[in-house]
Amino acid sequence: MNQELQYLRDDLNQRVILHNESANKTINMVLLIWGGSLILLGNGGLKFTEISLENIPSYFFIGTIFFISNLILYYTARKYYNAANSMFELAAYITVFYEKRPSKTNKVGKNFSWELATFEKVVNKRHEKSIHKKNVEYAALTRVSVVFMSVFLVLLVINIFTVNGVTRIACIIVSLIYIIYLGISIRWLWEIPKYTYARDNYKMRRHHLKYYIRYALNTGHYTKKEIKDKFGDILNFIGLK
Repeated sequence: MNQELQYLRDDLNQRVILHNESANKTINMVLLIWGGSLILLGNGGLKFTEISLENIPSYFFIGTIFFISNLILYYTARKYYNAANSMFELAAYITVFYEKRPSKTNKVGKNFSWELATFEKVVNKRHEKSIHKKNVEYAALTRVSVVFMSVFLVLLVINIFTVNGVTRIACIIVSLIYIIYLGISIRWLWEIPKYTYARDNYKMRRHHLKYYIRYALNTGHYTKKEIKDKFGDILNFIGLK
């Protein structure tokens, strides 16, 4: 195998492994943060239905924990998307410059065709909707935290009208903080799906493949005939003729 191809394939395999592991690591980290925080507050004897000046800081603490977890979920979701995009870019490079479609004369064992064959499979199934959504955990955990934050906000607002003095002021301040947390978290929740289960993998693959085909033509690495022979009908699907 060509030395560069071996390096690229090793790099791609490593990225795939890290990409597949990242979701589980993020989920475990968020659940650990939630669990540790709730245990800590539970050991302190916190009763969320009984708001007093003493437990207002605990409301602020748990709201901040949920907000931080949403921050982690949002930015790791974006990182997850960027990692997938970089994998598709590297795969497109390998596809254009190293692979050939298998045929009677081009044997898979000699020329390699995994990325190209995979892309053709994606092309043929690009309109199919999978019933098994992947990486819904990012959005699901964010929704859970938003629900809990909403419940705590309602409790705080209700108690604004039942307490007086410093406790009322503290409830108002923490309620405003919760509103800010919820506003930002809901915006993140709106965007997370496009970075995870709702992302368009086909569009990303097509974009990078089109770029490297054009690059190969502009640099004279391939002629138009060679590109046509190499990719066939795939050129029509990615918008190149």
